[in-house]
Amino acid sequence: MLPDQIGLRGYRQSTAVVNRLTSTVFVPLDDPTTRALDSVADGNLLDLWILQTHKDLDAPDPDAACWNWGGPLNEGGYGVVRVPQNVVGRYFHVGAHRVAWTVEYGTIPRWALIDGRLHRVVLDHVCCGLDVNCPGGRTCRHRQCQNVGHMDLVSNGENVRRGKGLHGEKAAQVAAEARRRQRGGLTWPPHST
Repeated sequence: MLPDQIGLRGYRQSTAVVNRLTSTVFVPLDDPTTRALDSVADGNLLDLWILQTHKDLDAPDPDAACWNWGGPLNEGGYGVVRVPQNVVGRYFHVGAHRVAWTVEYGTIPRWALIDGRLHRVVLDHVCCGLDVNCPGGRTCRHRQCQNVGHMDLVSNGENVRRGKGLHGEKAAQVAAEARRRQRGGLTWPPHST
């Protein structure tokens, strides 16, 4: 998808590191996480995030370890922060890791221009990929990590390829086969003889 194929009104153009390469990104002007942080003028949201984030102070380097979320989780296993809406008694949920990234770096880009095409951008918990014992999926304890040093901005496709679930395994197989074909000059699908 190219930038002119979708309406990018409501976005500002910037640059960021996506898939570990500097890319042109498109940042929404009206992002729910940023709006939530701005709407809680007295700092309650940030205070709540700080209270629910637990650093392992016994770790050799607490700043390099995972910072575990102690608050509520959504059905996918990610930490969530309840943000009051203007309507009395109504709340909406914001991903706690999105709050952490927004506090540290600002609004999260929604799109990135990679190889001349637009790709959806997501936050990936890198610490999960480094832990061979992590089962992945909804039981992944790294989804609760709040350390922005353990997060990367990646395309949605790269996030799937890095995943430990069924889709990640299939994507890894397809990528490995493509690399083998490229190196060996093989055609795909192979011709039957």
